[in-house]
Amino acid sequence: HCFTIQKDLNLFVLYVIRMNFPLDSVAGLPDEAKAALAATLEHMQVRDSLKMYNNLVEMCFKDCVEDMRSKNLSAKEEPCVARCAEKFMNVTGRVGMRFQEFYTTMEKEAAAAAEAAAAAAEKN
Repeated sequence: HCFTIQKDLNLFVLYVIRMNFPLDSVAGLPDEAKAALAATLEHMQVRDSLKMYNNLVEMCFKDCVEDMRSKNLSAKEEPCVARCAEKFMNVTGRVGMRFQEFYTTMEKEAAAAAEAAAAAAEKN
């Protein structure tokens, strides 16, 4: 399970990076290129979200479903699936919050460095 969770967390991190991609950094591109980039990023986000969801379903199914005699989950399987999904979502949410904190810190440090560089350039 560690590998699956790590893989899903990596997908989540990539998703967050793409969500925070500064589109103003491509301001010099033609409108068609900007639209193509935005469409590609959106496609990647959807694909990564589906991968994460599919991995969640597969992991919880393997852990919780004991047999296929019925189309419904058994009384034992249903709470197992609920716990598994809840844990997955909690871990994903916590990682997302921590990554956002990290990203915010990086942005502040970059802004401070840019200000310091601008101040040094003014002195020269």
